[in-house]
Amino acid sequence: MGHFLRFLIEGRERKFVGLCANREADPSLSLQSRGYRNYLLWEQISLPRLVAGGGFQVLIAPYNTAPLLLSKQVRLVLVVHDMIFLDRMVWSPSMYQNIGRIYRRAIVPKAISRADVIITVSHYVRSEIIARFGVPEDKIHVIPNTLDDNWCLDPASARHRDNYVLLVTGEAPSKNLIRAINAYAILVKRMGDDGRKLKVVGVKPKYHRHFRVQARSLGIEKQVEFFGHVPRMELQALYQNAELFVMPSLAEGFGIPLLEAMACGTPIAASGTTSLPEVCGKAALYFDPKSIEEMADCMCQILSDDGLQAKLREEGLRRVREFHPDLVREKVKLMWDQVLGPERETSST
Repeated sequence: MGHFLRFLIEGRERKFVGLCANREADPSLSLQSRGYRNYLLWEQISLPRLVAGGGFQVLIAPYNTAPLLLSKQVRLVLVVHDMIFLDRMVWSPSMYQNIGRIYRRAIVPKAISRADVIITVSHYVRSEIIARFGVPEDKIHVIPNTLDDNWCLDPASARHRDNYVLLVTGEAPSKNLIRAINAYAILVKRMGDDGRKLKVVGVKPKYHRHFRVQARSLGIEKQVEFFGHVPRMELQALYQNAELFVMPSLAEGFGIPLLEAMACGTPIAASGTTSLPEVCGKAALYFDPKSIEEMADCMCQILSDDGLQAKLREEGLRRVREFHPDLVREKVKLMWDQVLGPERETSST
């Protein structure tokens, strides 16, 4: 979400005013830092005061939620990344995530109703907003996620693929990691233990044990490696050298790891739900994320077919060009011209 916001205000960093909690700082931005440190209190109490005190006419709320006490004279531009928090509540091992989801369930419907302009990252989420809340179509702008220019890599720089399957995911239940581990156990039984690893990136270290227990119960603990946050260069190398990338999510508003995998020429097996087919098109082999057997079938099919791997690589490198930063910048410029007007880009938000 932070990356999307940076891209949204690219070139306008000093024309907009960023409002944030006390003691937060960023030398690259023009910030006003005041109010509660707790984000929920800050957004609902401190933020409306900062907006009123600054005399701002437009507020960009970039993280799904927005203050409910905002003056009617202020135009609200709301960024909605996904609607996953409105699905049936499944508790996460992270209490922080659980509290955040409850908060979004309470706030987002009201924020959508209040918003003057809505930005979202996929046509799938746009259709969800329209179906759930009856928002007029012309009120919603679709601006897809993109990658930094240096993600457009030459896949020939990693001609040799190492013996591992890669997941870039998280601990949230919607990421479906438990089923993915079960599917990998089936893959090991079918294809044999040839030293292939399952590398899982993005799960916070304090939750590794929760998923290791599942791997241990399936007899594949030694084959599964967990990583927390990794630096960009290391992450790119993990994509470039993987035999296969798997995206097992039950729901996504977009699915940025798919762009990263395609840009690195890595074959993809992905859930065929929500926004993921919109992002990948023909560049992935799809499965039902609730079917462990189907997920395993899909992985085995790709790993055992060199021709299919080559086809998915070629399709991915073609598809990812449709999300090139320059193309997305054009959409951002068009949106700002419509929202602020070509002569009003100095408005503070």
